Amino acid sequence: MTRYRATIVSPKGAAPKSSVIEFESEHRAGSKLNVQDARYKMLELHGSEALAWTVKDVEKVADSTSGDAPMEQMMLDFREPVEPPKRKRRTVKRGIAG
Repeated sequence: MTRYRATIVSPKGAAPKSSVIEFESEHRAGSKLNVQDARYKMLELHGSEALAWTVKDVEKVADSTSGDAPMEQMMLDFREPVEPPKRKRRTVKRGIAG
């Protein structure tokens, strides 16, 4: 299963609330089934208070195994730079009648 992050908002009223939840789903981000999984997780966390809340946005969470370290080591290139081939001049003069 893939991890997703959903932004949920309460109805506009006296004290509107907004929250971000993380959940797991087998479905594509933003699909109806994915949003349904987000609603289930929202109801698990917030209970009956969240019945009228809506899911505003769903995005995929990047897999980060180790903090700020890059996933793979960068490679250095010590080869000589390659110059682009020079353009050849035309040997036939065009447009001149002679």
